[in-house]
Amino acid sequence: MFVKTEPAIRPLIEYLKEQNSLLDTVAVILGKEIKALTAKDYNSIETLAEEKSKVMLRLQSNDQKIRLHPDSEELKSTFLEHVLVLKQKLFECKKKNMVNGRLIDMDLASNRRLFAVLMGARDKATRNMTYNDKGTTTATGPLRVSIEA
Repeated sequence: MFVKTEPAIRPLIEYLKEQNSLLDTVAVILGKEIKALTAKDYNSIETLAEEKSKVMLRLQSNDQKIRLHPDSEELKSTFLEHVLVLKQKLFECKKKNMVNGRLIDMDLASNRRLFAVLMGARDKATRNMTYNDKGTTTATGPLRVSIEA
């Protein structure tokens, strides 16, 4: 039985079309990612990051195939318009990814500030706690309120 296999090297236009499709996929993922970041949907963010990573690896692999293609010189002439469209899409994806990165940085900074505030409050509350002879805690020091009428 004869099994038909794909040729080892496909026409250059097929790789370019695949790059176009992959960049569209990345753009969609980045759009979903910004929505998940603003909604603080951390489960979706993790899933989207994994999905984005897989697509980026495919994009990189395909880019390597294009660079090593025997007809790669045609990228500067015959396929120049396709290349310019791909470069524009890549630029847009990089911009979206940079915005998402900034959102992640701001979220991390916000979480660090909240953590510091909570740790400070905890330390103030527990610093003035002591145990009595029955093993129960009592507040001492500056947090104890003493009112004289």
